[in-house]
Amino acid sequence: MIRVRSHYQILQVDPAADAEIINLVYRRLAQRYHPDRDASPVAQTKMVELNEAWDVLKERTRRAAYDAELSQRRDRRASDRPARRADEGSFRETGYGEAGEPPGQPEGSVLDFGRYRGWTLGQIARQDRDFLEWLERMPAGRTYHDEIAKLLGRPRRAR
Repeated sequence: MIRVRSHYQILQVDPAADAEIINLVYRRLAQRYHPDRDASPVAQTKMVELNEAWDVLKERTRRAAYDAELSQRRDRRASDRPARRADEGSFRETGYGEAGEPPGQPEGSVLDFGRYRGWTLGQIARQDRDFLEWLERMPAGRTYHDEIAKLLGRPRRAR
């Protein structure tokens, strides 16, 4: 079975993310995979995917049309899916984001949003330090700034 990733999955953002977040994530990923920084074939492929996703999601009208298309695809596929057992809860039902159930011991504050919903900052630090660096710069991360700085081994900021 061929699985096609959505533009949101390519950019690693939630479909409900606002344009500012999508812009910031695209810039961060584009810096990481830009040919001037990484000339590998994997990076080239990743950059092409990023640019295609960004090209659609940056414009409000194109994004709305894409969202409608995704919704239509989901509606069409819903009738093709086998019935799910009652004990097979979705991530939304279990309280976790797209990243799934957190690994290891909880440590620190628990996020209540995004792909790492239900994870503690310590669990995220062990799995995806880049996400913590990104969160530290975002308005949503202000609440956790000191804790993130500690997990990343940085000195606390003077207020």
